[in-house]
Amino acid sequence: MSFLSKLLPSEEKFYVLMRDLCAQANGTAALLKEFTAKKPGNERDAISAKIAKAKAESKELMARVSREVSLSFITPFDREDIQEFCEQLYRITKTMDKIRERLELHNILADEGDFSRQVDLIVEESHAMHDIVEALTRKGGEKTIIGKVATLHQLEAHGDEVLGQLLKNLFKGDRDVRDLILRKDVYDMLEKVLDRYRDASAVALQIVLKHS
Repeated sequence: MSFLSKLLPSEEKFYVLMRDLCAQANGTAALLKEFTAKKPGNERDAISAKIAKAKAESKELMARVSREVSLSFITPFDREDIQEFCEQLYRITKTMDKIRERLELHNILADEGDFSRQVDLIVEESHAMHDIVEALTRKGGEKTIIGKVATLHQLEAHGDEVLGQLLKNLFKGDRDVRDLILRKDVYDMLEKVLDRYRDASAVALQIVLKHS
């Protein structure tokens, strides 16, 4: 346990960790937007390194959450809800890092801005999640959370429509089989990020309903 965590009140420890995990996820979403728009080169490599670093830092934060949940006598919410909410935030960053790895490993570049359609939705989701975490870590934020949960569900539903359109376009014409398979895999992974933001918001809503 760090010296700082010993000084902070029990509730504030978890609030800080939630905010930090959310900031890592949301920062990675912005980086992924930059990464998918760049061609191979030093600038893209620098963004790639930042995404990998964010994943590593998120993993450390998640380990701290698990440790604090086990050691703290008082928690602001149910222990399993804190663990699950933080786990969803960590998985968002982890999945985006996997996407970065896949794109880099196979040298997959955007095709007429295809990745941006999903990534832009992810960035929108990240803004809504920021508001959810801020509301979750202060008193009286229930209405904000409920509204932002609805927003995330709408964005995820839009993501389903976009994925359908992308797959339809992907299977049109005469495309290299390897590129088709790899690109479809990336689309599916981006969709998984959209789903994870929605799933995290569902845990936040569950917390609100339990404590309202």
